[in-house]
Amino acid sequence: MLKPTRPSKATDTKASLLKDVTDQVEPEKRLNVNVSKSLYGQMKKHAFDENRSISEITRELWIEYLSK
Repeated sequence: MLKPTRPSKATDTKASLLKDVTDQVEPEKRLNVNVSKSLYGQMKKHAFDENRSISEITRELWIEYLSK
């Protein structure tokens, strides 16, 4: 199907929208924490059971903790 806009204009629009989305991402920092092997195993199992990453759960826990 032909579109009424010029291809270059459509490409520019797509690039502009993509830039808007990617520019809104806040830079991240790495957090390293020492935990016992047994605690790490429990964390890993629960994350796997919930189909989530340990990082995702950790971020969620910190956001909840800091909101109090």
